[in-house]
Amino acid sequence: MDKLLADVLRILREEIDLYRDLAEHARQKTALLVSGHMDAITESNKADETYSLKLRILEDELSRLCGELCQAFKIPREGFTLLKLAEGVSQSVAVEIRAQSNLFKNLIAELKSINHRNTMLVESSVRYSRGLLDFLNSTTGSYQQNGMFRPMATVQTTVSRRA
Repeated sequence: MDKLLADVLRILREEIDLYRDLAEHARQKTALLVSGHMDAITESNKADETYSLKLRILEDELSRLCGELCQAFKIPREGFTLLKLAEGVSQSVAVEIRAQSNLFKNLIAELKSINHRNTMLVESSVRYSRGLLDFLNSTTGSYQQNGMFRPMATVQTTVSRRA
């Protein structure tokens, strides 16, 4: 039982470290989004995939361990939480579980805030790009060599009075 609890705490610590790295990566991505360096943003997206894979592996392992703990402590799987687990273990382990849970919750909130800011930056950039494309599409002329628009000859419309 002690080994199982130690493994859960180890996985939690690894996830917390990974989320810290991910939050720092997200802050760096904010700078990349502001600067607009597409190659660097693409590389950053590849790093995101690596973080996701590592997190998925840790989550799978944590899920497996928590399943074993559910059986050991006779806690229904759907009702299992780390805080529920803390109620059934020794005080020293319970304190550690609660501390890691709080730290984990704070890191998730921080990452959510950073990701929200990055999403807003991307959406703003997309709106700006769409605005430019709409502007270019709505013009009635083509570019001159100096970069200015060459107006097209106006077309006289004829309106029939019989219509």
